[in-house]
Amino acid sequence: MPCICYNKTFTGLTEEQIIAQLIRNMSIDTRNTSMALNKLRCRQDDRPFCVTTGYIANGVIGGMFLLIVLSDVPRLIHDFRFYF
Repeated sequence: MPCICYNKTFTGLTEEQIIAQLIRNMSIDTRNTSMALNKLRCRQDDRPFCVTTGYIANGVIGGMFLLIVLSDVPRLIHDFRFYF
């Protein structure tokens, strides 16, 4: 197929080769787009309200875990004294 464009890079190539070269040159690596990279990152939120809310949530969850563990301590002490 003769090249009818002004670009001489396609001279002597078949239609399939031209199409393959155009696809290769115009393809975008989807692993390096900003959308793909942002999926792998955590966004930092430095607003005081969000930071305070995060600390409060961590305190509540930690307090609940501590309450569960501390409620079992008397039983553990009793069982420890009984078996030893």
